[in-house]
Order: sequence, then structure tokens, then C-alpha cells
Amino acid sequence: MSGIEGGVCSGLPLQIQDLMWGPDSIRDVGGQRAMKKTAVLLCDMCPMQYECLATGILSREQHGVAGGMPLKGRRQLRRCAEADGARIGDDDPAPRSALVVWLREHPELVREIRARMNSRRGRQNRAEDQAAWRARHEAAGGD
Repeated sequence: MSGIEGGVCSGLPLQIQDLMWGPDSIRDVGGQRAMKKTAVLLCDMCPMQYECLATGILSREQHGVAGGMPLKGRRQLRRCAEADGARIGDDDPAPRSALVVWLREHPELVREIRARMNSRRGRQNRAEDQAAWRARHEAAGGD
């Protein structure tokens, strides 16, 4: 996914954009987290955040961050929009525009889902860190 024209990220080199929206290609877990955090921070500053989020939702992109939202959050937003009657199906001639309007009308839902994703991600990160520490500790001959 590349930056939307007029977005904060659109002026960044494509290599950097690719890393931000597909940080899973970075082998280092800490590097992945840093790139995701950077992407989210840039999205927070961007005037095109809802447009990018709508594009990420509609394209069903399977990796990275779009509009400050990870994949699971984008899936939840799509389900919410469809349940609310937003016309974002393949039969709609302008699904992106309709979704952008819906997202702008529901900023509290976007914030809620994003907060939920961040707290879950935080727990997962801590669990991974603890598992890695245990593995190192056991390998070093710890109790």
C-alpha cells in the first residue's frame, strides 16, 4: 500500500512506506513494533487518515497499518459499517467515499476499536517478551 496523495506519508520514499505498512517483513520483533508505532504516529498527524483507513478496509490489505489501524481493527470497522447500513459493497459505485463519510460520522467507534487493538497488542507484546526472557533464562541454565 502506498501513501495517499496529500497524506503525511506520501512524500516518504516507497521503501519506508513499504516497511511501515508491511513491517512483518522486518525480522526483528522490536523493529516491527517500532515501525508500527511510527506508522500510527504519522497517521495520527495526517489530514487524510480516514481516506487511507477506508482504502485499507476496502482493499482488504492483509498486512501492516492503514489509517492508524491494524488489520483486525480494519475488519471490525468494516463489519460495523456494513451492520450500520453503509453502502460499501462491490455494487456501490463509490464505496470509498461512502466509507469515508461513515468513518467521519463515527470517530468515537474508530477510537474505541483502535484503543482495543492497542491494549490487546500490548498484552501480546508483553507475553512475547516474557516467553523470550524465559527461553533465554532456561538456555542460560536458570532455575
